[in-house]
Amino acid sequence: MPTDIFVDSWEAKATDIVHLNGFYVALHDYLWSEEYSTAKDEAFPETYYYETRTQQGGKEVWVWWRPISNKRGTKNNFYQRFFNIEVHGVGVRDAEIMRDNKKWKVQMGKVEVLTKVYLRIDPENKWQKNWFLKMIFEWFWKRMYRKHMEMHKKELLKDSYKFRETVKRLLELNTFAVPQRPFAPAKAFGSPFEYQ
Repeated sequence: MPTDIFVDSWEAKATDIVHLNGFYVALHDYLWSEEYSTAKDEAFPETYYYETRTQQGGKEVWVWWRPISNKRGTKNNFYQRFFNIEVHGVGVRDAEIMRDNKKWKVQMGKVEVLTKVYLRIDPENKWQKNWFLKMIFEWFWKRMYRKHMEMHKKELLKDSYKFRETVKRLLELNTFAVPQRPFAPAKAFGSPFEYQ
């Protein structure tokens, strides 16, 4: 069984107006651009999508993503950088707003993004299947490979911070990072990158 080393955990909640389709597509494209997915749609690591509608409070949406890093230099048989992302919307109902003299169809409700970040060791279980490697496995990654593991944890933590800032910017929450102009234009309504 692969060993998961916990690196980071965070959640972002918004109880305001959210363009849910634009938010979903923007997160999807961000993970693809950061090379946490090999293909844009066919092999995207969406493991679960659930949507239910109620008569009183709109609909509830659950989306589970389990992306694994495919960045150049991070492909290795011994470890993987792994995100556990859950998007949860409660009481989501359609609304219409006016923005820049245009009518937009958006959603209102509570949307939260729950994220846990792990460094997965021996993902294919090769070390545990070999009788000799199984005995030195823990010693190897805790002692011999320790500096490499610390380096990969720091890189994964940076990826987690970047993803958190992207989620907060898309949900229009307060962030602590300086906003940067994107290479590609924004896909949701308006532009969160306008400077005053």
